[in-house]
Amino acid sequence: MKTADVIKKIEETAFLCGAASWDNCGVQIPSQKKEVQKLAVALDPTESTIQQAIAKGADFVLTHHPLLMKPRYLNKLDTHFSIVSALITHDTCLYSAHTSLDANPEGPSGWLARALNLQQCKLLSNTCTFEPEAVAFSLPQRVDTHAMLNDWENNPHIQHIRYAAPLVNVTYNKEHRSAVLAQLVADLDELPIFMPSTPDTDSKSLGFGTIGTLPNPVSFGIFAEQLASVVDRDYWVRSGPVPETVSKVAYCTGSGSDFAPKAFAMGADVFITGDVKYHSALDTTGCILDVGHFSLEEEMMRQFSVQLTKELDGIEIFFLPAQDPMRLIGPFA
Repeated sequence: MKTADVIKKIEETAFLCGAASWDNCGVQIPSQKKEVQKLAVALDPTESTIQQAIAKGADFVLTHHPLLMKPRYLNKLDTHFSIVSALITHDTCLYSAHTSLDANPEGPSGWLARALNLQQCKLLSNTCTFEPEAVAFSLPQRVDTHAMLNDWENNPHIQHIRYAAPLVNVTYNKEHRSAVLAQLVADLDELPIFMPSTPDTDSKSLGFGTIGTLPNPVSFGIFAEQLASVVDRDYWVRSGPVPETVSKVAYCTGSGSDFAPKAFAMGADVFITGDVKYHSALDTTGCILDVGHFSLEEEMMRQFSVQLTKELDGIEIFFLPAQDPMRLIGPFA
């Protein structure tokens, strides 16, 4: 299969228009090869992963995380040099589907919502709405959410939130943050419910984070058992109060704790993510479950490899599993 056709198929799920403005999605290292016979899929472009892919004869490596967020000189004989050198020497293409994949809830990033059977799912943050068959798509709703939330965190008096609507400035303090967010959600237009495109619903909404409702309310203990049955990690980190019952669940893959206040303002009983920051844990008004960055995104990429195997004929596709770099040790005296 032609390399250009492989990239086109990837981007039919990982839409570039949905990616965050700070991100580096797309081709990381190009190849002169016009055809792809073997495609490797993995979470990270580590030296070990790239070596495995090359050893298996991969012409194309698809990872979730980019090689780098910003360009870097090859002026040191380090791991970065080894990775780039190996890819160029073997003429192997490296492509990253990072936030472009995260932003499509109908794709592999929605695996947890489907595993928990969440109903009436909505986006926590809308970044792009477009017509899948159209040549052009609209970007007026694009948001640099990480920069926005960083400003919010560093300025204790002024909160800036940009939706598709004009900028909204709200003076707040920690005591009434939750009330302010709840009022914002009530005042602004409802975020779109995302559903598979049909002849009657051609537009597609992309964005980060998902919130939905369980088929039936359950106790927190039962919900934790359900979550444990689908998330492959033997420990979690909990922040905030434990709800008696769980009905509405929100989550964001990766480092998504910045979306927790919005999720709770929209009625979430639990917010699931990875890499919860200290101050996010300290200030939370709801229950946050950090189940690990790796566990959520490793499964996402495994499912993406399964999807591509069904969609791409004539090439061999294989998933390269990795190990969670986070380890739980102890106890200590």
